[in-house]
Amino acid sequence: MRPGEEPRWMQPARCIESEVDLEDDRFENDEEPETENLDPDSRVPLKSLDPEDARFERIVQEQLDGGSYLGCSGCLAAGLRKALDVPTSEILVTNQRVLVVDVNGLDEVELEWEVNREDILRVWKRARFLEPGRVVIAFNDESVLALHVGVMGGKSAFKLIEAMDD
Repeated sequence: MRPGEEPRWMQPARCIESEVDLEDDRFENDEEPETENLDPDSRVPLKSLDPEDARFERIVQEQLDGGSYLGCSGCLAAGLRKALDVPTSEILVTNQRVLVVDVNGLDEVELEWEVNREDILRVWKRARFLEPGRVVIAFNDESVLALHVGVMGGKSAFKLIEAMDD
């Protein structure tokens, strides 16, 4: 931890597979993901929207188009998506950062990914059938990732959002 950094919340997390993801073999051999199948000219730049505006979530959901990932190689969402590939991954929210750590039963926790909280544009709960803990994270680099937190139920999603609002 950094000086002055305090943990706020930690839960298991995983990427949500969408129909697009189920046919996606880009992560074989630990390759970086390529740009998603969205025409860049048709995208509404997220930075041009107010994250507090009610239209923000609707526009992001339209751009996700039923998928779970929007971004390109090297973006924040791609890094988070790849880090959550580890079966023992947990999301850790501190007062300064959001981290993915591998809690693999060893004495030391391994850092898989991190981002400063200022690099997150907005986080919201977007449950779907059989996915009550689904959360969508939009980043300042205009990438987006949907993930599932907790083991069952949607309470962990609310707790993640609450920890991000602190």
